[in-house]
Amino acid sequence: MRRDWVLVVLLLLCSCGGKASPQAADPFPRAVAIGSEVPSSPFAEAALLEEATRLCAPDFAGRGSYQQGSALASQYVYDELAKLGYEMHRQAIRGHAETIIAVKRGDENAVLISAHHDHLGTQKGDVYLGADDNASGLAALLAIARSRAQLSYKHTLLFVSFGAEEDGLVGSGAYVREPFWPLAKTVAVINFDMVGRNFFEAGANQQAAVAVVGLEASSVARDATLSDAQERGLSVIEVPARLLEIFYLHDRTDDWWFRRQGITAIHFSTGMHQDYHQPSDTVDKLQFGQISRIAQTAAATLDALAQRDP
Repeated sequence: MRRDWVLVVLLLLCSCGGKASPQAADPFPRAVAIGSEVPSSPFAEAALLEEATRLCAPDFAGRGSYQQGSALASQYVYDELAKLGYEMHRQAIRGHAETIIAVKRGDENAVLISAHHDHLGTQKGDVYLGADDNASGLAALLAIARSRAQLSYKHTLLFVSFGAEEDGLVGSGAYVREPFWPLAKTVAVINFDMVGRNFFEAGANQQAAVAVVGLEASSVARDATLSDAQERGLSVIEVPARLLEIFYLHDRTDDWWFRRQGITAIHFSTGMHQDYHQPSDTVDKLQFGQISRIAQTAAATLDALAQRDP
């Protein structure tokens, strides 16, 4: 990792908590049109636009952790993954929230791919849509799930949409305490949180770049990630998990619960921006090329970790 990125990265992963304040006049701005083509791939920008627009729709009302919109969003994720033929499960969370788990069975070892579906919801009449936080991450997860539904792997795949992340990583914490798949048999975790903007818009504002935490824990994951990213022209800013611990930023995203159990946990994020935890975090500001590149690179990471069949 280049030293000049260190301080940038320290501000990158604060995607949990934060004080909300109203800003946006129109809570449901129209998405930016990308093109009229029919999406030919789950990773097509048009497909990702459609996904993010649905997750930020008025009926989801910002997907507040314990609000009706989050329940509707989790049901949407459940239905979309069920259509693909995955074995489906739910895990209840305190406060009537839930985590959704989709399973593609292989051997006794599993790779878990995650994103949280909740955001801040409606507060004092203002709707916090959470387009980047975390409709972008969930769109990436669903794209990978769609692209891998018919492929074969040695290891089991777990696609997990955590609830109640915004209340302090509640859903992922509940999962680790009562895991659907034994933690001792969980090979690795790949997590997405805020992957839809230029890298660190508040500072570097770099296109085609992403921070990835935790690659140092697995040479297999690191080699696959860097190789695929290079082919796509995606710059990877490697962030050692230990660096976050030093500055007490290690417990801000769902992957933390797994890392503290000794599990390889890899986290993708494009970082902070002025719309973080504001009503102005809307679909029209997302960079769908970013989401597409990141999701495809993470899919290559998954293929290596889960040992995709030739």
